[in-house]
Amino acid sequence: MASRIQKIICMVLLSLLVISMLAPAMAQSAAAKVSSSSAKIYKTASTSAKSAKISKGTSVTVKAVSGKWAKVKVNGKTGYMPVKYLKAASSSSSSKSKSSSSSAKRYKAYASRKTYVYSKASSSASRRSVAVNTKLYVVGKSGSYYKVQNSSGSATGYIKASCVSRSKVSTASAKAKSDTSWKSKVVKMDWFNGGSHVLEKGHYGYIYDIDTGITVRIKRMGGHYHADVEPATAADTAKLKRIAKGKFSWKSHAVILKAGGKYVASAINTLPHGDQTIRNNNYDGQFCLHTSNSLTHASSKVNSNHQSAINRAYRWAHKK
Repeated sequence: MASRIQKIICMVLLSLLVISMLAPAMAQSAAAKVSSSSAKIYKTASTSAKSAKISKGTSVTVKAVSGKWAKVKVNGKTGYMPVKYLKAASSSSSSKSKSSSSSAKRYKAYASRKTYVYSKASSSASRRSVAVNTKLYVVGKSGSYYKVQNSSGSATGYIKASCVSRSKVSTASAKAKSDTSWKSKVVKMDWFNGGSHVLEKGHYGYIYDIDTGITVRIKRMGGHYHADVEPATAADTAKLKRIAKGKFSWKSHAVILKAGGKYVASAINTLPHGDQTIRNNNYDGQFCLHTSNSLTHASSKVNSNHQSAINRAYRWAHKK
């Protein structure tokens, strides 16, 4: 039965590819999803090539199919995967998802810290202060702000998305989130001139995401050109997923590494790949942490997106 399903999937993908080549005006690739937690993406169409784990359910674009292999693109990167680990994405379910997303219902939330509600989706607009755990009703989103109402719907404003929680928070937690008195201590450190020793292998530290205010405890498991790290616990994995807005990816995030008494402007991606040493943290692999001038392990080159995120973290810390 499984073999029959795989053949059907392969035929569907091949049909979509042929149609795309015959009709240039149509989509030039096919959408698919990873169907197995055992799947890997390879540098070339060979299981002996360099590879990285890819999470089940990850959306990919199939660029070509040859025999048992599919050439795919995911998060801007191209690689190869066995066809048996792919399933065709349903366009109808995708449309349904988009439709339900655009018609999101009003829901109750709370201010996760002492903050402001603005008259417009801008920090330069007129504002009023709200206390931690003030009840709000989210009715929309504009950029990095939620559009909110009071319980009666008579007053509307905008609040930073990073300051909103679906449930009440402890006042101690809220105070910790708003405490950024350490910002003036943030530095940029060259990876090859001290940066690699801020968080030593096997040691634990923290990363603070500047966009959400979320702090994640991490363990460095390895890495030579940059640090390979893991969430310390399942709770930390859940926080990392919130930073990633619900979907792990190769996208760069600007963070502050807190370790060894230092605060270092850094960058991370969130997609689990490679090995792991912590087996009960609900995170199947490791993710990358970069500091100034660190390199990628695959290409031994500087990643410009990570370096931009590092600079943004540093500017955030020293913004007047």
